[in-house]
Amino acid sequence: MLTEEDLFDRSIRARLKRFAKRIINTQYFFAAVFLHIIFLAIWGGQVIFEKIEAKGLFASDSEVFVAGPPGGAPPPPPPPSQEVQQKETDVKNTVSAARAPERAMTRIATSKVNPNFSVPETALPQIVTDVDIKSDGAIQEKIARAETARLMGVRAFHQGGIQGAGGKRGTTGKGRSTVAKFTCYVGKYEGGDWDCNFGFVADNRWYQNCINNLMTQIGRWTKGNVKADLRPESLQISSREWIEKVKPPFIFITGHQDFVLNEAEVQNLREYLMLGGLLWIDSSLPGRRSRFDLAIRREMKKVLPDRDFEPVGNNHPVYSSYYMFTGGPPVSMNFYREPCEVIKVGAGEGDVAVFYTINDYSDLWETALTDKDKIDVETDFSHQRNQWIGRWGPHWRRYTWNWEDEFYYRNITEKTIHESYKFGINIVIYLLTRFQDKFMSLPGGSL
Repeated sequence: MLTEEDLFDRSIRARLKRFAKRIINTQYFFAAVFLHIIFLAIWGGQVIFEKIEAKGLFASDSEVFVAGPPGGAPPPPPPPSQEVQQKETDVKNTVSAARAPERAMTRIATSKVNPNFSVPETALPQIVTDVDIKSDGAIQEKIARAETARLMGVRAFHQGGIQGAGGKRGTTGKGRSTVAKFTCYVGKYEGGDWDCNFGFVADNRWYQNCINNLMTQIGRWTKGNVKADLRPESLQISSREWIEKVKPPFIFITGHQDFVLNEAEVQNLREYLMLGGLLWIDSSLPGRRSRFDLAIRREMKKVLPDRDFEPVGNNHPVYSSYYMFTGGPPVSMNFYREPCEVIKVGAGEGDVAVFYTINDYSDLWETALTDKDKIDVETDFSHQRNQWIGRWGPHWRRYTWNWEDEFYYRNITEKTIHESYKFGINIVIYLLTRFQDKFMSLPGGSL
């Protein structure tokens, strides 16, 4: 606002100030501003449109690379004067030097483009597809280096809990020549009967423990080449210490009840499987859609949300890793013979991270065998419990026949028990040697 002093001030500065106030207070000023906005919208929009048409830029998260500039050059404009032409040449040279890498490969983002928008074929002369990436030697070399680095980490973790021939880290040999010494862990999880086939210890002896009996038989049939130490203490899955210190090559879990893994168990299992570990699951309630089967499929979706169970074909290595099974898995309790299933992680064909047997072999392994491969029907007097304890387990009938047992537990014969032990050996050998072929390609990967 002009003061009285400003009105009578005859200096140039005061006169300019009064002139500016008059201009601002007139309608011509606003008219001029409005006209400038109109011209800016018209000519500015024309320049922006030409820029998009020339470079083909869209907002997006991903990128597709297009080689070379878009085709369809417009007709040449009238030749400019020599002075103007020289100035344009200087500007072009400067811009070209700054954008030299950009000319070689123009980026066109596509993931958020309107699906109804169509781009002329001349604007996309060459799109780099998955086929081009697979044929690109540089990209393939980077992928190979990344896969090698991943397998080196998997090998270090997987072999951390295994000792082969001559004290070498990791399993040595394959098939009948497999040599491995390791500790077999039974996983303890909350909310279910994880120990339903775990048996008990009396007078420093295991009774009715499915994994102890299986590992004992593996040691006998492999003549000590594959030897497992089963610890009485189970592995607490919710504790992270076993991932860092124990590094088990695989963890065995079973049960026949519904259960829900807690958050710590989900996180630990996911990390363990991604590091190269494996979860071997045997349902103690055989068949599909049992309460344990439904729980396993639901909880594994929490551990590996983007992975699904897939059936194992009859030509899978697990059926020939030690004994030969030509028709898939052997028949088990209650005549179940469902195919095994796996969950894989990693790129390409992937690595087996979960191995699932649905037929309840663990109940058959509760029945121990003698060193003559017969059903162990001996009894021991336990001073600790002050009672006699049978070695044959809860399902094998030694003396009496009970119609309720016959109804609930069928097909429990010496033959099915022998076949289940043979298949259990096949599974363990497969789990211990499943990375052997991949490790062979790594530095120091000889068997």
